[in-house]
Amino acid sequence: MSPAVFPPSPTSPPPALVADGEYQFGTYNGPIPTVNPLDAAGGGLLAAPRRAVRDLGLKEWEAFQLGDDDHFVLGAVYNAKSLGLLQVLVVDKHASTIRRFETKLPAPMLSVAHGLHGTTSHGEFSGLAISIGNELADGVVTVDATREQRDDDPSLALHVTGECGPNDAAHLVVVHPFAENDALYSHKAMMPMHGSLILGDDRIGFDDDRAFLILDDHHGDYPRPMRYDWITGAHRNRDGVVEGFNLTDNQIQNPAVYNENAIWIGNELHRLPPVTFTRPDGPWGQWHVRDEHGAVDVTFTPTVRSTMHVGPGKILAEYYAPYGWFEGVIHAENATLPVDGLFGVGEQKRITV
Repeated sequence: MSPAVFPPSPTSPPPALVADGEYQFGTYNGPIPTVNPLDAAGGGLLAAPRRAVRDLGLKEWEAFQLGDDDHFVLGAVYNAKSLGLLQVLVVDKHASTIRRFETKLPAPMLSVAHGLHGTTSHGEFSGLAISIGNELADGVVTVDATREQRDDDPSLALHVTGECGPNDAAHLVVVHPFAENDALYSHKAMMPMHGSLILGDDRIGFDDDRAFLILDDHHGDYPRPMRYDWITGAHRNRDGVVEGFNLTDNQIQNPAVYNENAIWIGNELHRLPPVTFTRPDGPWGQWHVRDEHGAVDVTFTPTVRSTMHVGPGKILAEYYAPYGWFEGVIHAENATLPVDGLFGVGEQKRITV
């Protein structure tokens, strides 16, 4: 088997995502100050209607995954333009249970940040409130989510702070091409975290030496239908260092250069080649994620099911998002990460709305 060819190292970010009507395709090591995807519509007399059409097709969310040795929490402020979604899902790793706090709402009633300094992604509807505070220039991300008790569901109070300064975390910012002037912008970082989680009378909390947070900021001019496969997982190792990975197979062009596949070890980032996903037993069986050269060999075994299908026969959206355990090993060019015993989430997504 031939040796893997790894993508180029990230470079310093440009001042803006779009300049002179064109996306600044590339891979960067820090936040892009101005996230302005609608400027890709260009100027002139028809700029306003072109921006409106482009905005309708733009999928935008700011999401997080966080937890410690016992719990894994996923949350998002998600704007699909046809609808919005506020979501916090709390998984008990060892009991294999999930608590769902989520609501759909009209898209104009939530806001996804454009840029990650001095901004928030937030929404409040049907008793659920989520706010993700971005102060990346100061090395801080905050997450606050609340909901009152409802019938047999407990109340929710999540309040955490992630530390993503240069001594704590590495940033992977990729502007991937879908087409000549359609792009997927993503910003991912893994970092130490401290804070608390309360479910009803159960004060779960998080151990400061074991807690982690993954930031996932995302704006994409996706083709229709929108498709991708994704897994991510993280933990704190025995020395308290955050370790984790992100692996995605999506619709971008030239994935050998632009992919968001990487491992994080403390404040170091190591890029990876393109990968493919296979599920011989379907979405609830084992997932196998590999590259063609043997650098990535990961198996994901789901233990907690989660779905969100829309339309008759899942015609508008078919979405599987199980949680579970990883095994295997990932070899980057200058680092290796064994993933045995890491817990995380996977997505198999196809959306036409």
